[in-house]
Amino acid sequence: MLIPTGGFGWVLGDHQVAETGTSECILNVAAENDAVVDQLLNRVRKAGAAIIAEPGRQPWGYAGTFADPDGHLWMITSGE
Repeated sequence: MLIPTGGFGWVLGDHQVAETGTSECILNVAAENDAVVDQLLNRVRKAGAAIIAEPGRQPWGYAGTFADPDGHLWMITSGE
């Protein structure tokens, strides 16, 4: 669950959110294969998301990262 700091202060208590430019977590979407990673990143690109890391081969699989309109980072991965 993503909690906007302005709307759910009762949930956050005294917890301070990360400073601008610092991410505390990355949300992951597991894709069926590398082609699906590419397809999903193309969809979010067309929808206006900021691509943070273009899809590509990593030592542990294939992945790309984007930021949603609120600045949350999402990684789409394939273990193919």
